[in-house]
Amino acid sequence: MQALDPSDCNILIADDEPVTLRMFQRYLELAGMVTVTAKDGQEAIAKMHRDIQVAILDLNMPGMTGLECMRKILSDYPGTEILIISGVGQISDAVAAMKAGACEFVTKPCEQEDLIARVEQALRTSQLSRENQQLRLLVEQPSSNTDFAATTDQSKDLLRKINKLAEIDSTILLTGESGTGKTTIARMIHNLGPRAGKAFVAVNCASLPRDLIEAELFGHVKGAFTEAGEARPGRAEIADGGTLFLDEIGDLPLELQPKLLTFLQEKTFQRIGSDSEVQVDVRVISASHQDLAALCEERRFRPDLYYRLNVLKLHIHALRERQGDIPTLAAAILERIARRRGIENITLSQDASRRLMNHSWPGNIRELENIIERASAFCEDNRIAPEDLDLSPDTNDPEHGTTLGQPSLAGQTLWEIEKRALIDTLEAEGGNKAMAARQLGVSEKSIYNKLRRFDLFDAYKS
Repeated sequence: MQALDPSDCNILIADDEPVTLRMFQRYLELAGMVTVTAKDGQEAIAKMHRDIQVAILDLNMPGMTGLECMRKILSDYPGTEILIISGVGQISDAVAAMKAGACEFVTKPCEQEDLIARVEQALRTSQLSRENQQLRLLVEQPSSNTDFAATTDQSKDLLRKINKLAEIDSTILLTGESGTGKTTIARMIHNLGPRAGKAFVAVNCASLPRDLIEAELFGHVKGAFTEAGEARPGRAEIADGGTLFLDEIGDLPLELQPKLLTFLQEKTFQRIGSDSEVQVDVRVISASHQDLAALCEERRFRPDLYYRLNVLKLHIHALRERQGDIPTLAAAILERIARRRGIENITLSQDASRRLMNHSWPGNIRELENIIERASAFCEDNRIAPEDLDLSPDTNDPEHGTTLGQPSLAGQTLWEIEKRALIDTLEAEGGNKAMAARQLGVSEKSIYNKLRRFDLFDAYKS
């Protein structure tokens, strides 16, 4: 836990006695802390925000008591520590308040040193609580296992773009097939940018049940729905100061898209069950293997949300389009496996390496990781031979009736098939767009439109 910086310590003081209010405010501001004051419970709730780590509440205030105010704050802002101010005759009430969630009570009158010491202890507790919230969530989202390999010209160009975009604190959209390493790229951008060291929080929109995505993103208060036994911050709140990665954004339910759009525009949201606005400072990186523009045409994705996400776009090529990266990737995976198993090294025979290079990799890097992991478990003398590689039917295997170098169409989306046909035809025609248009039976203008749609315009602009 980092040492306390008084200028980062935000304290709310609520008391209906003006003298006590001004005295406590003076004590804490002389210690360098930032204070917000309120004359009653309603005003305290109105002035409360997530950056306030400690709230000092008078037990007896008109309208809303300190206990009622405390319960509301703890419900909406978990991680905030509460100090209860009480008179000498109210000690039993203050103890009851502590049982209800207060961390400490302060009796009137209070010495300056005593108040500051109690507040500093509460600040440390609050800071630790908030850090633990981040750590718990980050443990649920472990780093991707595969390092980025930049051997081919395509990957070297991608690496240059990653370094440039990392310094630009804008929203980024990552596109590419499943398994190409979009999560790895998102983490690289985060780690290379000004938010490095802050939280990187990932949300997979495809893996969460539709009725829980909003609660995961924006959190909820206690009792907001049947399963909400306690208040919980959302991923957006935990990512404050860092990066929020929205993976498979194309699977976000249509009914939730307006709320995400508002969040992207205002960087504010409301927890489920709360009417309080929460403001955060996060960088948003999203990713999708789907064509979001096509989803907009099909009315399955909001165009205004697409434009808000698509500020800076980065396309990650499929592994079959950058096969020169395979040896470097395989070596990195084997090195990691050997380190995990406590052995010196695991090697790959030349024949095995050639077989990896000739595979079509429909599952991209994720498939490569799984195949090497499996092969390393059954190989002899920690050396992987071709027969150790449990590959699906290769696209260069004549027994399976597929065309040399072409992946099977089974399981691929129409978007992927159309893109593959465009690339292969352009390559066969030496990049001549007019000839490619003639071969595909479309206009040359349509070729240009498709190049832009598939983010291939720069690759075939000559």
